[in-house]
Amino acid sequence: MDRNKITKKSWIIIGVIFIVLTVVLGFIAYYFAMEFYPAIFGKPNRLTSMLSPIQKDNIGNNSCVDCVRRNIDGVYVKKGEENPYPIAVIIENHPDARPASGLARASLVFEAEAEGGITRFLAIFANEQNLEEIGPIRSARPYFVDWAKEFSAALVHCGGSPASLVKIAQDNVFSLNEFYNGGYYWRSEKRSGPHNIYTSTENLNKYLESKGLDNGKFLSWQYKNDQPVEEGVDGANITINFKPPSYVVDWIYDMENNDYIRYLAGERHKDVDEEEIRVKNVAIAIINVEVIDDEWRLKMSHIGEGKAIVCLDGQCAEGKWNKKTSSARTRFYDKSGEEFMFNAGTTWIEVVRPEIEVKIKK
Repeated sequence: MDRNKITKKSWIIIGVIFIVLTVVLGFIAYYFAMEFYPAIFGKPNRLTSMLSPIQKDNIGNNSCVDCVRRNIDGVYVKKGEENPYPIAVIIENHPDARPASGLARASLVFEAEAEGGITRFLAIFANEQNLEEIGPIRSARPYFVDWAKEFSAALVHCGGSPASLVKIAQDNVFSLNEFYNGGYYWRSEKRSGPHNIYTSTENLNKYLESKGLDNGKFLSWQYKNDQPVEEGVDGANITINFKPPSYVVDWIYDMENNDYIRYLAGERHKDVDEEEIRVKNVAIAIINVEVIDDEWRLKMSHIGEGKAIVCLDGQCAEGKWNKKTSSARTRFYDKSGEEFMFNAGTTWIEVVRPEIEVKIKK
């Protein structure tokens, strides 16, 4: 047998194998480059394409092109969508009205007492959300009107105290009162009155469209990326001892998600669809309150400034709240006078009179 022929044939086989391996390894290298260095090819990363814009930002990914922070909550959205017209809905918190609908989807919520220690919510929604049911909706109070004015929002309510109705008229507040706009509401047969008045974003957006309202007109807070506590460090939990006990609030810090889970009367606070309330920021405003009539209606010193506690990233810091006028934004400042920068996402403002106990514990 010709040994030269065998050697030549072997080299040919080796050459073919080398070419095949080179091609295969080239494809493998191209695949991993596409996955981990997509910018080289102008392609999105498959991992980050599954994340929301704010998640991308939090992991330092810059693939969210032309995204800006939404004014209402700092969440990244496409440019041009940062200032949807806000809707301010008064939602009740009476035990007979629980669980509520849509509350867990609000971008910002004020919780404050109405009468007799019963708290009520002013929930601010961005109007592009799709919520089939929001409520139960209750009546306005003057301080809720002023908080809605911060956003030049559409105030969604069912009646109100005499003082609040006068304020709405005098201040020319954009009011969607169920008494005069019943077609945008319905009364649920699943609950007895007055805990049965509901609306939806579809109904509310129809009303906004009829008035030619699209973009909001308010000043944003300052926002930042999450900076959770280091692993092994206990995050701070919050207890607000509203009275009676059925209104006691706990905010429990969840390190894994760097957010706070809300508990009401010792149980996780959930919407009617079982969606639990989780927020990125909890701001506590200590505000002086005075009972002004036989109906136990309240006057709140909510314009001016006072003590505050702001909790985010598992840490709580003392500072102050400030609201210069009835239409100015309520803002929060640290002890050095610098405005707090909030995490992007939902914020709850807990309005607490000085005699209500607030506990911060780890």
